[in-house]
Amino acid sequence: METKQDIQMQEQETKSWPKVAVIILNWNGWRDTIECLESLQRITYPDYQIIVVDNGSTDVSVERIKAWTRGEIRAEGEAGQVVEEYLKAQGQH
Repeated sequence: METKQDIQMQEQETKSWPKVAVIILNWNGWRDTIECLESLQRITYPDYQIIVVDNGSTDVSVERIKAWTRGEIRAEGEAGQVVEEYLKAQGQH
C-alpha cells in the first residue's frame, strides 16, 4: 500500500515531465491502429494522452476502434481472430 508520502513523490515526479500528446491518424486501417494503441498502453512515460483521429475511413474502422475501447476486441493474434472475437462480442457469430 502506498503511503501519502509515496503518492506525493509520484505526483511531484509526474509534474517534472512535460505533457505529451500522441496523435494517431487512422484511415481504413483499424487493425494497425488498435495494435498501435495496445503498444502505447505499455509505455512508461507518466504524463501523456492519446488522440485518435480518423481521416474519413470508408471501412468499419471507427466502429472497430470504438469496440476496442469498450474491451470487445483486441489486436493480438491473426486478423481473422480479431474479427471473429468482435463478431462473437456482437452476438453475430
